Amino acid sequence: MPTKYVTVDGCPIHYWHTGPSTPPNIAPDVSRGAVVAFVHGAGWNAALWQSQLAGLQTDHSPLAFDFPGHGRSGGTEALESIEAYRDCLAGFCAALKLPPVVLVGHDLGGAAALAYAITKPAQVRALVLTGTAARFEFPSTLLDTWREVMRGRRPQPFNNDGFGSQADMAVLRFVLTEQVKTDPRVRFHDLGVCNSFEVTPWLAELHVPTLIVAGREDPYVTVEQAQSLHRGIADSQLAIIDGAGHFVPWEQPAGFQSALTQFLTNLKAPAA
Repeated sequence: MPTKYVTVDGCPIHYWHTGPSTPPNIAPDVSRGAVVAFVHGAGWNAALWQSQLAGLQTDHSPLAFDFPGHGRSGGTEALESIEAYRDCLAGFCAALKLPPVVLVGHDLGGAAALAYAITKPAQVRALVLTGTAARFEFPSTLLDTWREVMRGRRPQPFNNDGFGSQADMAVLRFVLTEQVKTDPRVRFHDLGVCNSFEVTPWLAELHVPTLIVAGREDPYVTVEQAQSLHRGIADSQLAIIDGAGHFVPWEQPAGFQSALTQFLTNLKAPAA
């Protein structure tokens, strides 16, 4: 799958796209169906979204990018706030001159997408949020673990924490392989940024089509939190995937892709 770079606020941003590759300074073609931008979560990177990109490439124009300090993008530090991640997302869309996009976000990426949709609703065609809450509550034990990893006092954890009961070993290997590609300092600070996020009072202002996909067994963003987000966003849809934890798109890719594809099919065509 082709990859490219674009500069956002002086930082080289790496991204994946579908369709033919293009010269370095020419943006890829995004004329097929909806433009769908996948936004990764805390400490992760865009490589996780490759199967979702492949699943949409025939009918739509999907892209996925790495935030600064993540994956192959420039920088070595986490951004300081959800607002900073929102602005980076906005800068990425502007740099590629994208039309209003469908944003698909996972935890921190979902928070950035929510913040962008609230502040720039004309630039967002729709939202798909997974592992996302209006107010995160990542447990202190998780932050403590990554604080110790960041300080070199313990190795990175390679376990099934956060996964549902039906996640197989291949999924764990894939996700945990991507875990090591981001500096532990970035992951620790990303988790803290998530826990500082609170958007509940502004949900009533959000009037874009929204699909919320929750894992029935997600220990970090519970079904109750997903239902609360659903109640707060007018006319939103909620899909709960049995057997899945926090990593729904990779634990249950068929169920996630089915919900996403149906949602995109039912979207109204953008105004001319």
